[in-house]
Amino acid sequence: MTISPETTSYTHDEDDLLDLIRKYVELHNRGFAARPEWAHQSSAHLLLALGRRFAPAPRPHDLVGMPDRLCYGNSARYATDHQAEGMVYAEGFALINAGGADFHLPHAWVVRPNGTVLDPTWDDSPGRAYIGVPIADPTLWPVDGGGLFADFEKTLPLLRDGFPANAIADIGRSLI
Repeated sequence: MTISPETTSYTHDEDDLLDLIRKYVELHNRGFAARPEWAHQSSAHLLLALGRRFAPAPRPHDLVGMPDRLCYGNSARYATDHQAEGMVYAEGFALINAGGADFHLPHAWVVRPNGTVLDPTWDDSPGRAYIGVPIADPTLWPVDGGGLFADFEKTLPLLRDGFPANAIADIGRSLI
């Protein structure tokens, strides 16, 4: 991959986001006893183990932004409707800038086959960085809303047992 100023910028933003996830892991490790029988100790541990980097990209001009604060359902429904085009649901953290301040937010989006983000929720511009888990198995996509890592009833089995075989898409760039 050729490093350009644009690539360097989003890589720097991704590294900031990755540092935040590592801090969550560190805080968890200090505050909670380990459960060695669990696949992942927390959602942050899961993101470090399975997460990927995704490049922000403009969305199609004909896509009107879906409702704010409903990113999980928006992204799952969009991925479902465009599954034949190779779209997959992804969930993790995104970095955006609003009003001159950076915000690291739990978020969901859609990943194109080339590993770029299509964000059906944020209608002004894509986030500056995305780190998350691309979910290949549509039966796991939360079309009813409530994210896989934000809804306790969906998160607990993933932390305890891990993802089913072949549930994670091989798309995006490595965290390392």
